[in-house]
Amino acid sequence: MGKGRLLGWFVALVLVACAALALPPQLGIWAEAPSAADQTRTVFLPVGSRNARPPHLGYGAGLAGADHATTLAAMGFDWAKGMYSLNYLSDQHRYGDVDNQLRAFLNAGVRRALLRLDAAVPPASAADLAAFQAACQDLAAHVASEWRPAGLAAVAYEIWNEPNLDYEWKGGTPDPGRYVAVLQAAYRGIKAADPAAMVVSAGLATTGSSATTFAAAAPPLGEAAVYMDDLEFIRGMYRAGAKGYFDALGSHPYGGYAAPEEKRGPLYFRRAEEQHAVMAEFGDGDTPIWATEFGWITDAGGCDLGEHQPYQVSPTVQADYLVRAFRYADANWPWMGAMFVFNLDFGVAPWYAYCDPVRWYSLTYREDPEQQDAPILQRPAVAALAAMPKHARSW
Repeated sequence: MGKGRLLGWFVALVLVACAALALPPQLGIWAEAPSAADQTRTVFLPVGSRNARPPHLGYGAGLAGADHATTLAAMGFDWAKGMYSLNYLSDQHRYGDVDNQLRAFLNAGVRRALLRLDAAVPPASAADLAAFQAACQDLAAHVASEWRPAGLAAVAYEIWNEPNLDYEWKGGTPDPGRYVAVLQAAYRGIKAADPAAMVVSAGLATTGSSATTFAAAAPPLGEAAVYMDDLEFIRGMYRAGAKGYFDALGSHPYGGYAAPEEKRGPLYFRRAEEQHAVMAEFGDGDTPIWATEFGWITDAGGCDLGEHQPYQVSPTVQADYLVRAFRYADANWPWMGAMFVFNLDFGVAPWYAYCDPVRWYSLTYREDPEQQDAPILQRPAVAALAAMPKHARSW
């Protein structure tokens, strides 16, 4: 065939192809117009981009001993949780304990810290609240000036602990309004000293009132309530003016004996969804939740674990559930922020008795907590969480 004829055929083929591409998509290669079902299948996304969410989780755990943050770093976790009790009634503030914790975190390579703040005496009067605010401001200023230059990438403060339980108020009746006054004082003080710091409301204990959670019968007249329903406590917080005074709502969505994907029994991890729904009721659904404590307790043998007794699982199941909890939150909860396993090392600390429930939540332990020269052992969750893929956000 001559070159001229070849060129002619080539031009003709190009014109046909261009004409086909110019046709409307539904008429280009279909013998007849496709059905609606077919039309939904004409565009495919790469598997990796389906339902893709921006990274939103933080990976953390609560520590009894800050020097064990090396284990946390080896697991690939980026947050460590410590505690500090404010002596707001004194003009003399000593931060040696805070400094020791932050120094150990940074030396281990963990550059993000959540500090839970409380006090021996809950502030109540206007004078107490003013003193508490000043103490929070002084602490935040100290941390910002001393530890940000040393490499602290992010710091958050959790204000109090489980305020819907009476013993966190030294036996007083849980009161959302009273708690909000404490939260507002802390927020004002911390933000005045360090606007970049994050304020997290106290993690709430799952108490509940639905058919699948604890009964919520009102206490007899004149008797203090032992606890307040966590969802009602959140509603009470918003009614008392909490909105705008926290960067994240604290939650303690312990799993009980249920798998993380289940809503079963009196405790379940997905309680956080119900708490988020309450936030949305008050137009605050864009504010994240932080799981400042969550976990599953392991089988303690012959120990009496009290209220924790029904929830024991094997160490292997604990490992599986913790990994699945992170995966579930990553895939389904774009509003979930940092998540802190309770706990990393309370099973190592000598001040917790052998049968104390916190030892059996712990990912590391000693067979005899009083033998401090004994080796530290790891439950399977340490290796499982270390191997877990992580999609940590940039804080």
